[in-house]
Amino acid sequence: MKDFNIFKIKYIWHEGEYKETYLGKTVEQKEFENDLIKAKKFASSLIGKKVKGYNYLGKGYSVECLPEYYEQIIWYLKVKLEYIECNISRNVYYSVDDNYSKREKINVLKHKKEIKQTILN
Repeated sequence: MKDFNIFKIKYIWHEGEYKETYLGKTVEQKEFENDLIKAKKFASSLIGKKVKGYNYLGKGYSVECLPEYYEQIIWYLKVKLEYIECNISRNVYYSVDDNYSKREKINVLKHKKEIKQTILN
């Protein structure tokens, strides 16, 4: 049985525009890389072409820049190859701890990072 794996895909564009996506599926790394090549070839075939109908994310325009190219790759992996998009919270994590209290031997702790905003006068 294969493990469920999560793969991070990202781009960095002009003036620091940035996006990352986590996709998951029960595939090995090599299979993911082959699927990524398929998605890249599909997206490359749309560069500079007017897309008719709703083939490109339901939008009908040509793929002319990196963000559009990236979105088409993600769309292909999710829709055509059945990867699922995963979300990761960077503000919450959980830890398992022993000897935290005398009443229980093992505890699960929730750690939450909060940002508070205050106006300084």
